[in-house]
Amino acid sequence: MTTFLIIGATAVGQSVAERLLAADAGAVRLLHTPQEHLVASVANRVTEYTGDLRQEATYQAPLQDQPVVFSALTGMDVDLAFEALFDAQYHQRLTYPRFVMLSTAGVDHEVDLTYPGISATDEYLNQQRYAAKLVDEAEFPYTILRPVAMVDRPEEDAQIIPEGHPVPTGQVARETVAAVATDVLINGGYDYQSIAIC
Repeated sequence: MTTFLIIGATAVGQSVAERLLAADAGAVRLLHTPQEHLVASVANRVTEYTGDLRQEATYQAPLQDQPVVFSALTGMDVDLAFEALFDAQYHQRLTYPRFVMLSTAGVDHEVDLTYPGISATDEYLNQQRYAAKLVDEAEFPYTILRPVAMVDRPEEDAQIIPEGHPVPTGQVARETVAAVATDVLINGGYDYQSIAIC
């Protein structure tokens, strides 16, 4: 049976957890900071872990059995979390069957966006780039998702734009991003690619 590890109890992370559970895709673990809380429909059906995501020890138990990993982390310090995550992976000699990272459009200078809650845009984008570099250098099958500005509205058909192509400024439903992430986690596709989602 496949095991999935979702890192980050963000709206997208919890939506992906619900979708994996609804699809009966496998066991779902959710690792998050103590400040984040799970909705009841998720909390009652996942194995929950909490801790400081910048500490290697936080990842030891959630990474057992080498799960398929989805990082739903947003905001600052994703780079520090990924350093700890990949240190844990390295020291435990684990392989990831698949690693899916939620990043953001704009990291490749393909579009100019504003990022709510982010005051140091350049630093934020540099942290995202460094985290993506760690994923790429690990050489496991990975997909990096770069949505434009995410908003709360019903799921729509996703427009997928390959890396290196222009990305329109705009918005995308969080549920659309969650649907793409879930599909990639379950079915694969877009291996070793960074894709924009509009």
